[in-house]
Formats: sequence, C-alpha cells, structure tokens
Amino acid sequence: MEVLKSVLPVVVLLIAGMILREKKLISDRGIEGLQALVMNITLPAGLFAAFYKTTLTLQELILPLTMFVLVTAGIFLARPLCKVFRERDEYVPFLSSGYEFGMLGYALMTILAGADNITTLAVMDIGQCFAVFTVYVGLLKGMTGEKQSAGQVIKGLVTTPVLVAIVAGALIGVTGLGGLTEKIGISPLIDSICSFASAPTSAAILVVIGYRMNFKGLDIKRVGRACLIRVILQGVFAAAVLGLFALVGGVCSERLTTFTLILAITLPPPFVLPLYIEEDEKKEFYSLTISAYTVISIAAFAVLTALY
Repeated sequence: MEVLKSVLPVVVLLIAGMILREKKLISDRGIEGLQALVMNITLPAGLFAAFYKTTLTLQELILPLTMFVLVTAGIFLARPLCKVFRERDEYVPFLSSGYEFGMLGYALMTILAGADNITTLAVMDIGQCFAVFTVYVGLLKGMTGEKQSAGQVIKGLVTTPVLVAIVAGALIGVTGLGGLTEKIGISPLIDSICSFASAPTSAAILVVIGYRMNFKGLDIKRVGRACLIRVILQGVFAAAVLGLFALVGGVCSERLTTFTLILAITLPPPFVLPLYIEEDEKKEFYSLTISAYTVISIAAFAVLTALY
C-alpha cells in the first residue's frame, strides 16, 4: 500500500498529461508555458528553501564531483559499448550519459523522501549542471561543427534558474546569513513564500512529462538496444560509486545518500538532447527513446520506493 501511495500519483499524473495531449485540451505552447513556470519559479523556490539554512560540509563536495565525472565519463565509455552492440549512431553515447534532474529527478525525490530531503540530490545536480553545460553540450555542438565559446558556457550556467537558486541558497547557508534570518524572525516568512510557490512543482512536472511522452512509431528493437546500452553503463557506474562511497564513509554512506544516488543514476538522459540534433528522423528517434527510458525510470522508482 505504501508503494502504491508513492507510485500511483506519478502514474496518474503522467497519464493525465497524455490525455491532455490526445484530447487537445492544452496546446504545445500551453505546456511550454507550464514547463517555464516550473523551471523558472516553482522549482527554484523549493531548492532555495532547501539550502539557505543548510551548511554544507567539505565531504559533501564529493557528490557534485562524482556526478561531473559520471556525465563526462558516460559519453566516452559508451562509445566502445556501442561497438559491442553494433550501434553506429554517433549520438547514442550522449543518450547513455547525463541525467534529467530538473524535469523528473526532483519530482520523484520529493515523492520518495519529502521536500525537506531533496538537498542531497540538488548538491549532486551542481556537478551535473556543470558537466552538461561544459562537456556534454560542447561535444554535442561539436558534432554539428559548431564550437561552444567560454562566454556561452558561462551564460548557460548563470542563466539557469535551478542552478542559480541552489548556489544562492548554499552561499547564504555557508556564510551564516541563513541563521541570521532565523534570529531576526524572517525565516518563517521566507519558508512560507517558498513553500507556497513550490507546492505544485511535482504535479506540474509529471503532467508536462506525460504530455511529451509519445510512443507512436516506436522501433522496439532499435530503441531497446539504445536503452540497454545505457542500463548496462549506468549499472556499472552505480556499483562503482556505491563501493567508493562505502569506503569514504560519513555522509557518502548515509542511507539517504545511497537512495539519492541510485535515483539519480536511474533517471533518463537530458530531455534537451533532441534539440541539438538537426535531422528530423533522428530527433524523433531520440524523443521516442527518452520517452521509453522514462518508463524504465518510473519502474526503477517503484522498486526504490518499496525498498525505502
């Protein structure tokens, strides 16, 4: 029953998003507006609230560093794995790397452990964001002959509301300003505003994802092969990192950290991947594959919920 209480809302909201698309109850522009609301206001509000009274330890810096390494290594290690499976599409390594924290991870983590426990995932996301905006996007643009300048990298980082909210909140917490807000009595007001603004985040995210999930024209064999390559690679990563964290101990070996890491590694690749692909046929294939892998992620989430 406890598992159903966590998983059923996810499934229902995903189906609701699909129904909205099929019945044309909301337009593409409407769903883009809802997504913009989440990524620019509701999600950053929740992340800021999670950090501004929290002091990070030096050991916790291992978490974003780990995610940076995983995103970067995933691209290069997927290439020999693609050869084993005779997968020649040059974009498949990018499908095997990166994690969709913003449009899925935070929603699932909130349902799994509560809004008060998303800090660990957000710390990991710092490394994920840096890797995506530097290595991941840089290599993707290089596939089309376009070079990414340092200015573009910096602009991408400083104009990402989620990352700005995390860093701003963390800085306030580290400098002690977060504690000061408690002393002068304004932290309850900040918490109230952030809580109210972030309340619809999980529901809105899942509706948007459901709207974008489309399996028409699905090539099961080809999509399945691409998904299998990612599953194998991420399975190896999970085993390696969990072993490392067990040796390091401390916050890295805490139960919440373990579940957060597993949740992160089971997430689908970044939803923005098809935007960097020029060929329409390939765009469709990668959109379908990401949708299929999202189903795998939800199944993994159900297992995590049962264990948690």
